[in-house]
Amino acid sequence: MDYACGTGAVSRELSAHVKSIVGVDISQGVVDHFNKRVADQGIPPEEMRAVCAELRGTGDELDGTKFDVITCSVAYHHFPSIADTTRVLASFLKPGGSLLVVDFIKEEASADFTPTEFAHIVPHRGGFAESEMREAFEGAGLGEFSFALATKGKRHGGEVNFFLARGVGL
Repeated sequence: MDYACGTGAVSRELSAHVKSIVGVDISQGVVDHFNKRVADQGIPPEEMRAVCAELRGTGDELDGTKFDVITCSVAYHHFPSIADTTRVLASFLKPGGSLLVVDFIKEEASADFTPTEFAHIVPHRGGFAESEMREAFEGAGLGEFSFALATKGKRHGGEVNFFLARGVGL
């Protein structure tokens, strides 16, 4: 699963490494764009598709499907409660499956990298510290937590560091 998949940029990169991928997003517009691009490339929906859903972690969502890998790339800073989001995503993992999250590392210099006009949609404007991610992952019952610098980039004119956090479903 590629959670908060947007138009599918990460899903397309991952598709060569997996049998199938399901993108999930709350915006029907980006889900439609995702699915159109997939169809235009001749990829069958059994291999790659997106669905519009706001997951709550109930057993009947996504037809009860469990995943080997769930990714969420540069979206956690938009979620009001990373503890709740992590708990929901963990509920969709198979035992031994991995939750992989990429987002901004909280650093002194990154405290104000989000422009003020986006404050209403970005609850975590400065990114996350390792301790915050560890607490969310462990609170969701995930084991084997790891947190590492993934890459560096630019955001709104400033330099930012991105982490990769991983937890394993038990």
